[in-house]
Amino acid sequence: MQVIQCAACAGSVAYDAKREVAACLFCGSVAVHPETLAEQIRTPDTMLAFEVKRERAEQAFREWARGSWWYPKELRNLSVVLNDALLPAWRFDARIETHWAGLTRALTRSGLRPVSGVARTQLPIMVPASMGLSVREIAALEPFELSAAKPWRDLKSAVPFELPSVTETGARERARTLLSARHRDSLAREHRLQRCLGSSLIEVDTTRLLMLPIWIGSFRYRGLPWRLVINAQTGRVTGRAPLDRLKVGLAIAAAVLVGLVLAWWRAGQ
Repeated sequence: MQVIQCAACAGSVAYDAKREVAACLFCGSVAVHPETLAEQIRTPDTMLAFEVKRERAEQAFREWARGSWWYPKELRNLSVVLNDALLPAWRFDARIETHWAGLTRALTRSGLRPVSGVARTQLPIMVPASMGLSVREIAALEPFELSAAKPWRDLKSAVPFELPSVTETGARERARTLLSARHRDSLAREHRLQRCLGSSLIEVDTTRLLMLPIWIGSFRYRGLPWRLVINAQTGRVTGRAPLDRLKVGLAIAAAVLVGLVLAWWRAGQ
């Protein structure tokens, strides 16, 4: 077992030495070099199996490429490099009690009135355990079916996997911040608050370190590398995509034209 580290994005992946790795799984860079696995890896609890095969992952990319009018048409026909990988993430199940206050619309002189309360709920949260997957990407890829989890096979996995580099303590602090913000956002929507402030008491009930099955896609457009990730259980895709310059230019020109027409009309009035 060896570790490949990318000089461009600092991602580290353990892989079978017999398996060829020509580029970084995360950013597509070829600036990779092998490193010997010198220290013990934090052992994950469970792993989730791959349900989406390569052909379905490629189809998911094509559907994603057609998902927005702003994407260039050439994107649909680009060649995408797909690599399977198991990426670590902490999963916390927690109880939350939030003391909140905010402003809601009312028949007052200001049009607002203060409200407050205490709310309790239970929420799960996933926090990435390394550099290969962001909080935003995990949230976009969810849900993951945890009932299909199997015991982690440690370094015997035939699929490349990223090394956990975030401690449980560090992940817990991040989870508390995310859970508090998520609960406040939920309360703001529920009570139609203009602004929601609050303080949350969070008690974590269960903690697991999971290995998530992910297809990592990389492609090049106009000479620049782009990256997307696919949930290998459901086929859900998230990632940044290039925008069609012509469409963006036309939209800007239309907005400027509308602004000029409105300015002319107001001047005439």
